Amino acid sequence: MKNYTILISIVAALGGLLFGFDTAVIAGTIHDIKQVFHLNDAALGLVVAAASIGCIPGALFAGRLADSFGRKKLMIVTALLYIIAAVGSGIAGSYVQLVAYRLIGGLAIGMASTLAPIYISEVAPAAFRGRLGMLQQLAIVTGILLSFISNYLIGSGIFSAISPEHYWRFMLAAAVVPSVIFFVLLLFVPESPRWLITRNREKESEHIFSKIYSSEQAVAEVTAVKKDISSESKPRLSDVFTPRFRRVVIIGLVFASVAQLTGINIIFYYAPLIFEKVKIGGSVLFQTILTGVVNLIFTIVAFPLIDKVGRKKLLIVGSWVMGLCMFLLAALFYFNKLDNYFVLGSIFVYIGGFACSWGVVLWVYVAEIFPNKIRGTATSIAVFGNWVANSIVSLTFPLMLSGLGAPITFFMYALINFSMIFFVTRYLFETKGVPLEKIEALYNITPEKK
Repeated sequence: MKNYTILISIVAALGGLLFGFDTAVIAGTIHDIKQVFHLNDAALGLVVAAASIGCIPGALFAGRLADSFGRKKLMIVTALLYIIAAVGSGIAGSYVQLVAYRLIGGLAIGMASTLAPIYISEVAPAAFRGRLGMLQQLAIVTGILLSFISNYLIGSGIFSAISPEHYWRFMLAAAVVPSVIFFVLLLFVPESPRWLITRNREKESEHIFSKIYSSEQAVAEVTAVKKDISSESKPRLSDVFTPRFRRVVIIGLVFASVAQLTGINIIFYYAPLIFEKVKIGGSVLFQTILTGVVNLIFTIVAFPLIDKVGRKKLLIVGSWVMGLCMFLLAALFYFNKLDNYFVLGSIFVYIGGFACSWGVVLWVYVAEIFPNKIRGTATSIAVFGNWVANSIVSLTFPLMLSGLGAPITFFMYALINFSMIFFVTRYLFETKGVPLEKIEALYNITPEKK
């Protein structure tokens, strides 16, 4: 694999870094925001969930727009939205303004979470698609960790020029730095060669493919993609709901949605609220940093596994680990055994289990299971489901925690994780090492009769 392929994939994945940063940075600010704007649990839940809610239209329409205008142009728009959201959140003068800028940031996150996997899957050689697709998740967890470190440094008072009452503003505005870097780097990456072929721009596509493959392979790749596309009529929105594609679209939608029901984001969004109930382990912000470190380490551990072990096995093992950890957390909270390291250990093992399985497989799988004809739109639908589920989790967790209590809340998430083992075993198909143009054959759907 050429370095060029790695570099352009890394740039595309930087949208994921901002995705992780923007979604997790709120964790260090919720205490101050709640006091400054005098919020109850429901209002606080809306501030946290606003980014996830904004992701819903961003994810839903990004793929369709990318099919019309190109992957690169839409990623540039995403970078601009990130900049606006970061600056606006930092200067927000009211609760409504803060929610509005969080929604704009969510719009960018939803677009990035759709566009980056599509772009990477379309430039990656089949043998390395899993590992390159994982760059999106690696960028996300790096962004999460950077947001926790940024919050810790700002909150510790290391920057003497920042007064304590404005810590939360600088925490939210810090995303402007990586947002500007993302925007500048995007100017230097090429358009997706597969998208160029759909616009009859074969020469440009072959030039880009020649930087990814050898000259002979580039020509063969263009020929294969042209053959695949020429056999299809011009894509329409209604195509994703035809008998030919309906089953795989439903699988992608459900898969992306249940990934959020693992409960991973209740750990990252509400880590301080959880750690406040734990009676050991140092400061809350420092414990939050450790969750980001564990997430990053186990994402890296998964790199050599996804293209060797395969997607399904990772998901099944991960679901077992996460279910057991959630069950243990429920028991520890029920018996009020919070003065030992089992609580922290359970959270860290849970994060490691997610990072090695659902975390790395999600963004690879939803971008590779759909044929060229519907990839943009179908991926948008799947990611749309992911963010709807994310919004529900974000809105309901503080209410569940205060209304049902931690034991019942964590027990419910344990049951969900165990149920995912059946879903993966029964409905998902393995895509390890399969070229994009041959994915459709895996789900045994014959083309609809003309």
